[in-house]
Amino acid sequence: MDSSMIKKSQKWMGGVPPWVYIFLCAMLLAPLVLRLSIEWTVNAQYYYGWSVPLLAAYLFYERTLDKPAPQPARFGAVAIGGILLLALPQVVLRLVGEANTDWRLISWGMGANAIGIVLCVIYLLGGWAWVRQFGFPILFLATAIPWPTGGEQWLVQGMMRLNATVAAEFVSLCGVPAIATGNVIELSTGVLGVNEACSGIRSLQSTLMASIFLGELYRLSLFGRFVLVGAGVGVAFLLNVVRTIFLSWQGAFHGIEATEKWHDTAGFAILAMVLIFLWLISRFLEKRAWRDSRIGEI
Repeated sequence: MDSSMIKKSQKWMGGVPPWVYIFLCAMLLAPLVLRLSIEWTVNAQYYYGWSVPLLAAYLFYERTLDKPAPQPARFGAVAIGGILLLALPQVVLRLVGEANTDWRLISWGMGANAIGIVLCVIYLLGGWAWVRQFGFPILFLATAIPWPTGGEQWLVQGMMRLNATVAAEFVSLCGVPAIATGNVIELSTGVLGVNEACSGIRSLQSTLMASIFLGELYRLSLFGRFVLVGAGVGVAFLLNVVRTIFLSWQGAFHGIEATEKWHDTAGFAILAMVLIFLWLISRFLEKRAWRDSRIGEI
C-alpha cells in the first residue's frame, strides 16, 4: 500500500501514535475484566473466565503473524463518532455497576461498549482488513461474560430434570430401582439430588468457550466451527449423564454418602475427557480441511 494512502487513512487519528490507542483499549477493557473477575472467583461455573483474557491475547498474537497491510479508514469520522457514543454510557454503567455487582446486564453493557470501542480503534488503525483480521480475538472476550441470570436458570433447571430422568431410566434398565422426580433421583438407599453443579452447566459453558477457541486456533471454516461446537455440547451433556449414572450406581450399592466421595473427582474427569475430545475433533477437522484444499489445488 502506498504510504500516502496510509497517512490518509490515519488522518482521523489526529497524529496520535498508535500505542496511545492501544493503551486506551487496555484501559477500557481493564474495568470490564476487574468486574468480571469477581464472578470468576466466587462462581464455580465461571472459573474458566480467568483463562479467557490470556487465550484472547494468544489468538490476537497469532493473527498478527499474518496480518494484512493496513487499509484506509474511509469512514474515520463515523468510527470516531462511534467511539464517543460508546464511551458516554461507560461512566453510567460503572456507577450503576458499583451498586449492583451481581447485575449481569451491566457486565454485558460494559462488555459491548468496550469491545465496540476497541473494534473502532482497530478500524482507524488498519481499516476493514484489520477489523476482519483481529475482530474475532476481541469478540472472544465475550465468552467470559456470565450469561443473563434468567436464561441461565431456565437452562439449568431443564438440564437438571433431563439429567435426572435419563440417569434414573438407565439405572432402572440395569436392574437398580430408581425414580426421577424433578431433579431428584429416589434410590433404595436414599435420595440423590441433581443440583446445579451436577446439571452439566459448568461443563457446557467451559466446553462452549473451548470449542470456540479451538475453532479459531485451527482456523476452521464456519461449518467446521459449528460442527465443533455442536459435537462438544453433545458430548458434554452425554458424559455428564454418565457421571450422574455413575453416582447413582455408587449411591445404590454403597450408600448416598459414597456419592460425596466421587462427586468432584467424576466432575473433573468428565471435563478433562470433553476437552480431549474437542482437541481431537478440532485436529481432525483441521486435517480434513487441509486435505480438501490440497485436492482442490490438484
